[in-house]
Amino acid sequence: MSLVAGVWVKALTGSSSQAGLVSACIYAGTMAAPLAGLVADRVPRKRLLLWLNLLSAATIAPLLFISSRADVWILFAVMSIYGLETTLMDPTEDALFAQMFTPEFRRQINGYRLTIQETGRLAAPLFGAGLFVLIGGGAVAALDAATFVFAALVITRLRVDDAPPSAAPERLVPALLAGVRHILDTPIIRPTAIAATAVMALSGIGVAAQYSLVHGIGQRPAFLGVLSALLGAGSIIASLSASRLINRLGEPSLALIGLINFAAGNLLRANHWLPAALVGTFVLGFALPYVFLATLNVAQRATANELQGRVSAALVFALFGPQALTQAIGAALIVHATYVEIYIASAAVSLGIASWLARQPSNQRGRTAHPC
Repeated sequence: MSLVAGVWVKALTGSSSQAGLVSACIYAGTMAAPLAGLVADRVPRKRLLLWLNLLSAATIAPLLFISSRADVWILFAVMSIYGLETTLMDPTEDALFAQMFTPEFRRQINGYRLTIQETGRLAAPLFGAGLFVLIGGGAVAALDAATFVFAALVITRLRVDDAPPSAAPERLVPALLAGVRHILDTPIIRPTAIAATAVMALSGIGVAAQYSLVHGIGQRPAFLGVLSALLGAGSIIASLSASRLINRLGEPSLALIGLINFAAGNLLRANHWLPAALVGTFVLGFALPYVFLATLNVAQRATANELQGRVSAALVFALFGPQALTQAIGAALIVHATYVEIYIASAAVSLGIASWLARQPSNQRGRTAHPC
């Protein structure tokens, strides 16, 4: 739906600028992440997730009535609400997983969930775009609404204590900032979270450079789809292997591996040789999933139940909030620098982050963090 909404706006208006604004509407919801985390820590999580899915299905319904350019405002309104609902769902899901599962099983579940998401990012846009071309946006909206209804039905089958997490009364501002404060005050979380935030922001700078990369290796713009598929394949394998690596090495070491993968992938892409670009893109696919899962798992392990939602929301905000800004910086940089220079610089910064993380005390304890 996220891709189709932009295509739909383009088809209705002919404007690439307006089509691009759809993505901005979706990501604007991340600004509410601190409030979303607080809600997830104050109300029954299973019930909240159930109603959020039903509400999302209802939110999509107005898209069925779009018939002309005059209705394009409905798309913008719906996708803005859609982004807010997604922002509310993420910390609720993370907190519910932390509440339901043992640490070892939770690490596997987090990896499986990211695998499903990455697989969806490969298949769903193609499927949605095909449906849009064949039978229109209304069909995609109906299918999307049906997935939320199905999710709600599955949630009713969850067997979990749905009592709201117990917590002492707090004033609003301290309660909203409790997740950030916990991350910064917990030595075992802080270094990995800082390293993850830095490399995720750095990844945004290289987004615009990939268009120049495709030209540099002598391919047409559509070849970007091949690179995206390789990136997704690496991400899927990384998601499936992350829990085993955490069990053997610990979360900080997994983050280190991800940072090294990020540097290696960028260096391989920093030339005009097609085979190196293909291998580098595949290697790069491992980087961010490893860093993300390392951060998520260590945060869940070292956080009390009544803070899980706010810590998850703080991480989502820190890791993904800066993307719009860093991607804009990358778009400006590619005007003045080559993609080779941007990729080499990104690799150097990533190695610097890895060097800093390796020197942190928590990384020295990573091998003994999971005695089981």
